Amino acid sequence: MVNNLNELVELLARRDNISLLEANNLIDIAAEEIRIAIEEDEPLEMLEDIVADLLGLEPDYLFLLINEMF
Repeated sequence: MVNNLNELVELLARRDNISLLEANNLIDIAAEEIRIAIEEDEPLEMLEDIVADLLGLEPDYLFLLINEMF
């Protein structure tokens, strides 16, 4: 498990064999999708799906993203 966004960026970059910039961009896109879903009062499952679909991560990482966003 990672403890912050920097570690998450590194994890995605290593796992997907992409640059740190690309990994950071993926996280930015996911964070924006999460913000929109929260604003629209979407259910928790929708937020978890965003993390799974865009980042290929387990729902556990949702709370790291939300904590870093707010």
